Amino acid sequence: MIVVIGTVSARAEGATYGLGSYAATVALALAAAGEPVEMVSKIGVDAAGEAVITKLTAAGIGHVALIRDGALATTVDGASSLEMDAADLELALRYLTSFDAVLLVDPVDDSVVATVHEACTYVGARLVVTRPEGSTPAGVPSSERGETPPPLEVERPAGDPAAVTDLLVALLLPDRESPAAS
Repeated sequence: MIVVIGTVSARAEGATYGLGSYAATVALALAAAGEPVEMVSKIGVDAAGEAVITKLTAAGIGHVALIRDGALATTVDGASSLEMDAADLELALRYLTSFDAVLLVDPVDDSVVATVHEACTYVGARLVVTRPEGSTPAGVPSSERGETPPPLEVERPAGDPAAVTDLLVALLLPDRESPAAS
């Protein structure tokens, strides 16, 4: 199973909502490749949040580790971002006891990377971190156990993310062919 961690937002489509955000795009690509995927994010307890859950479910993406926050509104059309901090991720990842790889999209700081890296080390999973072009890479935490390599950092250029999405799918599914190649 692959865990995708990042902001998932709703995209207004008239009176309904679709999925928005880069994290959701990669999760959809992984699910389309037939991989079990769990989405870790934070959403509000509102109509947009319900639509996000419905869309994830319809795409076959698990959402057991979505944090629902009744004090905040779900991000719609990228207007804001419900960012997850290290404590949020520590809680969310407790719900997922077994996974092969994690894609961490646009972490807010190095403590987030360290928390996710520790969880990956514990279960022996690969960690891939992607950030927008020109952003500062994470400080790579050292592994106490030495069993898990440091996170692989992938810079995401502005514009059409399709090529980077295919690269991420290939990195997360090294034994499978990219959906773009089929």
